[in-house]
Amino acid sequence: MLSSVPAAAARAEGVYREIWRGIVEGDLEPGSRLKERDLSEQHDVSRIPVRQALQRLESEGFVVALPNRGARVAEVGRADIEELFDARLCIEPFAARRAAGRVRTEGQAVDDLSESLGRSIDSSDADVTGQATLDFHAEVVRLSGNSLLMRALAPMLGRMEWVFRLTPTTRESEHNEEHRRIFHAVAEGNVEAAGAHTHAHLELARESVMGALAVRLGW
Repeated sequence: MLSSVPAAAARAEGVYREIWRGIVEGDLEPGSRLKERDLSEQHDVSRIPVRQALQRLESEGFVVALPNRGARVAEVGRADIEELFDARLCIEPFAARRAAGRVRTEGQAVDDLSESLGRSIDSSDADVTGQATLDFHAEVVRLSGNSLLMRALAPMLGRMEWVFRLTPTTRESEHNEEHRRIFHAVAEGNVEAAGAHTHAHLELARESVMGALAVRLGW
């Protein structure tokens, strides 16, 4: 019985990635119906992993589920991205401060943070860079040692990846340098610098991303 759990999780993850890709690449347009029966047949799975995938996409804001009307692809507008950055500003600077504090007082290792930083800077593959960037931000929050912060960030990761995919070259060199500053502040246990660099990075990213998305999506 236990061996079936990873397989079930893998099926749900696979369905999630396929639907997510269809949404972010425009194959599934805003307002499109997402019928469990059709999706289960399309992906050759039962309705359970489809339902799990749709619930996850709903938590990330890509899908809306209306009573008696089923699930549909959500509209993504300027306000949604503003809310994403607002929420990240509530979580990530505080998490960076906590992470730096743990490094200073507990000797917390930053090997995974260093590895994700290296991948985000060194790779020329936009998908690898985007995933490494996600990993970097998630690792800072994980290093805070606060599981509630990690659970709060988790539903935002899909939307963050979508943003990275649409704006892969936005402030690329500045982006990398800001990540280096965050890393060094955390690794050196500099609490104030870790929080300040993270806050500044997110605000600068917000400004450039909103401008790029306005052009890309016609907002």
